[in-house]
Order: sequence, then structure tokens, then C-alpha cells
Amino acid sequence: MTEALWALIGVLVGTFGTGLFNLHAQRRQFEHNKEMFLLQNRSAEVVKQLLSDMLNHKTNIDRSFSALRTPIGGFTDDQIRVFLHDIGAKKVPRDDGAEWWYLLARQEERLARKQAAA
Repeated sequence: MTEALWALIGVLVGTFGTGLFNLHAQRRQFEHNKEMFLLQNRSAEVVKQLLSDMLNHKTNIDRSFSALRTPIGGFTDDQIRVFLHDIGAKKVPRDDGAEWWYLLARQEERLARKQAAA
């Protein structure tokens, strides 16, 4: 009976130890993969941050696409539009055919300003 109990304890300790080791290894692998992804996509993340900063400006809620595109180089217009969608921006066509963008998070502020101006 004692040998069987020790064998059971050994199996349980081994299983628990293996599980902890695998959990630790998976966490390290996830952190490594995340860091590699961010390094490989750093330029896109910088562009998204720049676009977000421009659209979060205190006084300018809406921005024209040409104004958003001006400080960004190395990306096509379509790639910039994808980045705008990624940060939660919405496209608004104007009567003159110009393309303007704003953040959905600032939609209430935008509507309040339009009502105040009218």
C-alpha cells in the first residue's frame, strides 16, 4: 500500500511540475511572439499613433484625408485608410467631394459642435 501511495504522489507531483513548466514556457513564447510582431510592425504602429494624435486634437475633431496623409510617407492611400479604420475612425464625405475623417469616440463631441454652430 505504501509503494502504491508513493507512486501516486510521484505521478501527481510530476504532472503538476510538468504543467507549471509548460505554462511558464508558453507565457515566455507568447511574450516573445508579441515582441517580434511589434518589432516587425513598428512603422505601422507609429503611423497609427500619429493618426490617432491628429484626430484627438483639442480643436480639430475632423481632419481632411489630405491633412492626415501629409506627414506620413512610405504608405499608400489605401494603407492609410486601413490604419484609420484600425484606430476607430470614420470617413465622412463632404459636399465638395473631399474626404474627411473623425474618431468614433468623439462622435458626440462632433455632433454637439455642429449643433452649436448651426
